[in-house]
Amino acid sequence: MSLKLVDTNISQLVREVSRKMDTILFPISDEYNLTNMKYKVLQEINKKNTANIGEIGQALGIADGNISNMCKKLEKEGYLKRTRSIEDERIVTVTLTDKGIEAVKNVKDELEKKYKNCKEDLTDEELEQIIYSFVILNKHLDNLASFE
Repeated sequence: MSLKLVDTNISQLVREVSRKMDTILFPISDEYNLTNMKYKVLQEINKKNTANIGEIGQALGIADGNISNMCKKLEKEGYLKRTRSIEDERIVTVTLTDKGIEAVKNVKDELEKKYKNCKEDLTDEELEQIIYSFVILNKHLDNLASFE
C-alpha cells in the first residue's frame, strides 16, 4: 500500500483528530482564561524552560509576529516573563512565571484524567499501535515536506 494523502482520508482523519483534541482541551484551558493556542505556547515554553519567540513559532508552525503578540498578552495576564537580549534586541526570550507553571501543570493533570478513561478502553498493544502509526505518518510527512 502506498501513501497517497490526496487519494485517502488521512488528511481528513488528522484534521478530525486535531479538532477533537482541541475540543477536549478547550473547557480545561478556558478555566484559566487561556485559548487552546495560548496554552500550547505555555506548554512549549514549559518543555524548554526558556525559549525565544522564533523557537516557539517554529515548534508550533506559527509566524513569529503572532507568537510575539500572544506572548505580550500572556505576560500581561501574568503567565510568562519576556526578556529582550542585550546582545541583540530582536531576540526575545520567554520564561514561565509561577502562575504559568501552575496553569500548565493543572491543565496537564486534568487532560491526563480525561485521557485515562480512553486508555482504559484501549489495550496496551492498541495504544502502542496508534502511537507507532503517528510516528510513521509524521516521518513520511517530513520526507514529503523536504521535497521542493
